[in-house]
Amino acid sequence: MNLIEKSIKILNYISDAERSVGITELSSKLLFPKSTVHRILKSLLTHSLVDQERDTSEYRLGLRILEYSNSFYNSFDFRQIAKPILKKICTETGLTTFLTAWYNGRGICIDSIAPSQNVNTNLFVEIGKEMPFHCAASAKVLLAYQPPDDIKRIINEKSLQKYTSRTIVDPKKLEENLLEIRHKGFAICEEELEEGIKAVAAPVKDINRETIASITITGLLKRISSNNIEKLTKILVNSTQELSKMLGYKGKDVL
Repeated sequence: MNLIEKSIKILNYISDAERSVGITELSSKLLFPKSTVHRILKSLLTHSLVDQERDTSEYRLGLRILEYSNSFYNSFDFRQIAKPILKKICTETGLTTFLTAWYNGRGICIDSIAPSQNVNTNLFVEIGKEMPFHCAASAKVLLAYQPPDDIKRIINEKSLQKYTSRTIVDPKKLEENLLEIRHKGFAICEEELEEGIKAVAAPVKDINRETIASITITGLLKRISSNNIEKLTKILVNSTQELSKMLGYKGKDVL
């Protein structure tokens, strides 16, 4: 193993530890000689890839890593990262699958994949369209993971339009529903936005552990029934976990 590979292993260990780490621990866990660890850390410190604590002399990730991270997020297209996952979900479920992003308190559909044998072309889903936060699973699951004060403010600021007989228009009931969604880790809306349509959505989290998007599967009631809802939800949640990891999320459980 060359020095570059050893340097990467050291940086990965410090990153995964999410705390300051000493030379002895790095040497013990990675099975590198202390002299090698010290030499590599000295070089990484010179380039601001690690910082050293004054009191403990232990090491943490440096500011240069943050600059790399910011550069990455400024240069990539989130939709391109997510599209292969959307396609995979659509193929596995045979249902329309779409990506919703959280922008200033609104859930906006930014990409959608429909099955070739699409049996319903009149779905509410449309790229660029705002998804109603009180009756669309895609936006509900996004709102459910926001700070409590933001949830209350958004609910109070916006009108709760009644789309169907099952649309929740009572603010208190909506807050209770959002708590339930957060507890379960996914949202299910059955005929709350459109008659005869059901949807399941799960959150996508980023490196900062913030919920920034959701992925939703939607279709006719007969396509998302009690017979397959558990299987479909598992496919969806596993996929959102995969995307979250790609975005740097390191929580034990995406949900």
